[in-house]
Amino acid sequence: MIFDFLNIKPKDAVYISADQLRAQIVSILVAVNVPKEHALITADILVMANLRGVDTHGVANLLEYIPMIRSGEYTIPQKIHVLQETVSTALMTNGNGLGFVGAYYAMQLAIEKAKNTGVGQVAVRDGRHIGMVAYYPMMALKHEMIGMAVTNGSRSVRPALGARPRIGTNPIAFAAPAGKERPFILDMATSTVSGRKIELAYLLGVPIPEGWVVDSKGKPIRNPPFKRNENWSQNPLGNTIEQGGHKGYGLAVMIDILAGVLSGGGFSAKFKFGQNMTWVMAIDISKFRPVTKFKKMMDNMINELHLTPPEKGAERVLVAGDPEADVYDVRIKNGIPMHRTQVTELDSLAKEVGIISTLSK
Repeated sequence: MIFDFLNIKPKDAVYISADQLRAQIVSILVAVNVPKEHALITADILVMANLRGVDTHGVANLLEYIPMIRSGEYTIPQKIHVLQETVSTALMTNGNGLGFVGAYYAMQLAIEKAKNTGVGQVAVRDGRHIGMVAYYPMMALKHEMIGMAVTNGSRSVRPALGARPRIGTNPIAFAAPAGKERPFILDMATSTVSGRKIELAYLLGVPIPEGWVVDSKGKPIRNPPFKRNENWSQNPLGNTIEQGGHKGYGLAVMIDILAGVLSGGGFSAKFKFGQNMTWVMAIDISKFRPVTKFKKMMDNMINELHLTPPEKGAERVLVAGDPEADVYDVRIKNGIPMHRTQVTELDSLAKEVGIISTLSK
């Protein structure tokens, strides 16, 4: 968890309930002319990221989005509509507005198509940052479906053997339901870490682990850089060829194809900062086999993994989604921890858009 990695001291943490955060975000977004329906979608996705411990993709990002909305860089209100579709596929435009909204409607449409055909796929162009990518596959879980989502972004990662950034962190997320066990929820960047962790480390003045970032000669950087440029790059997942860096690189290009080339929205090397195209898929399990039998086998598989004897020093073997679910269980009861400076900045943002902040009360 980034909160643990940055070692925020308890005295600097302010605990705020999820409901309070959602209400504040909705108020701020509506104040800058975002339709309430879109504001509710955006707020839920941002708060869910915080609830699951993915703080780099949580409500603090509002500090970035609002200036872009007010400057006109985002088109608000955005016009989302289907450009082309078949019974099982669709191409949508996000209308250059909040990326969360287009990705949310895309997954809704994919789910509806999956109910009819077994598999639904939707690509989104004219997109923006969609936050925690796992949110969208998790939507499919509520319908006893498997969900998947990918998104590409502007270049910040070097190709394997490359000396300059040419691909995005291009994350992939996948979710499958289980029975008694928690669902399997994988959410990962195809770079060593997400770019947001480097940004947050810079803002808080903490060093980053060796292997996250290199300069143009391939030398590791420990002090987090401020802005993206050609003089430094993030590493693809695996780092070097010997460690499997070509695999992270290959996955990133695959996502560029699914999200960017398939939608016609473009690929990472040509993007401006903030552009993100998306592709989502929903699979109706019942069209393959009974859902109860699928979930029972999922339980057996996950249980076998959990029962694996841990290595020395480890408490237990985890499955993708376990750490986030553990954090969620704590935060839904105790509130979401935010750094005092972030709360102050959000208070100031509320004042700037002409509303009263409730976070410090």
